[in-house]
Amino acid sequence: MNKFSQAKTESRHFNQLLLGWDCKLPGRGLPWAFSTDPYRIWISEIMLQQTQAKTVVGYFERFIDEFPDVVSLADASTDNVMRFWAGLGYYTRARNLHAAAKIVRDQHHGKFPSNFQDVLALPGIGKSTAGAICALAYGLRTPILDGNAKRVYARYHCVDDDSESARTRRLWEIAEEHTPEHRVQRYTQLIMDLGATVCTPRNPKCTICPLIRLCCAHHNNLTDQLPRRKISRDRDIRHVTMLIITDDANRVLLQRRPPEGIWGNLWSFPEFSGTTEDIESWCHSQLKVQIKAYSPWSSINHDFTHFRLVITPHPAKLVEFDPKSMKEIDTALFAISEARAMGIPAPVRTLLTSMENEPMQSSHMRT
Repeated sequence: MNKFSQAKTESRHFNQLLLGWDCKLPGRGLPWAFSTDPYRIWISEIMLQQTQAKTVVGYFERFIDEFPDVVSLADASTDNVMRFWAGLGYYTRARNLHAAAKIVRDQHHGKFPSNFQDVLALPGIGKSTAGAICALAYGLRTPILDGNAKRVYARYHCVDDDSESARTRRLWEIAEEHTPEHRVQRYTQLIMDLGATVCTPRNPKCTICPLIRLCCAHHNNLTDQLPRRKISRDRDIRHVTMLIITDDANRVLLQRRPPEGIWGNLWSFPEFSGTTEDIESWCHSQLKVQIKAYSPWSSINHDFTHFRLVITPHPAKLVEFDPKSMKEIDTALFAISEARAMGIPAPVRTLLTSMENEPMQSSHMRT
């Protein structure tokens, strides 16, 4: 048997086993499962990047309630989009969603494209996400290689190439070989379900896996070693001071962050990186306000994928300000309850909640 015939035979066996799987809860009961609406599939796929499904569910439902279709998302303000994304992290995803929605509205007449290349061309959509949208919404034979599918393929075929690029290239070849011409929607859903519920990263449930009979990793006791994990490195630690500036009405001063970088376009406390003695002069020159600074509060940590951010909250009282000058540099005063409803980073929300629960902040403001 030549390599082509062998690959076809392996694919046929794999597909028969997977498509014949009596999954107890197809789609895992998730609100986007088995939807053929490309918009809902797109939103869910983007939210699921770097985020667990159980975390995504609530955000997805609120997002869809607020933006039920691609045009409503395109027409929304940046602030409103970020408000309904706040807390999910990786905010570039939200900015790309908004940008892509505008392209669909303006270049595709408000109808989500059904051509793979058109979908792939949208901001924030990679090959696997485009494949999932086209397969699940339109039944097109477009392979996927999300984390779940990658794990299943790597274990089933014992893919263990030395370099990550070689492993990824081989797994895409396998995905192409296995993705069937027919029943592609069910196949795509089931391989994601299998990786999420059975072929899990740790403690996989091999005894109930429909692929166990032909799984290379299982038969060679390699399940715990595959797919090969990236070599972890020590997480960098970065420090920042956040200025918690309040006025006599206990409103807080927030500043919109630049579009790029972490927390892009979100409202946050102004960040200061100088010495404590320079805070008041820095606020006068950079924020166009006069303040009375107090002693800092205890630091809090916020973890990103590659670094830990150590935040030192530094309270201050607003003494004098010019609303026009503040507006020019994208700063404004908000009631704490109003600020918490906006698009803000998670640690800012934590600090605002603490302030709301402890209104006598003056007790923390020691000279």
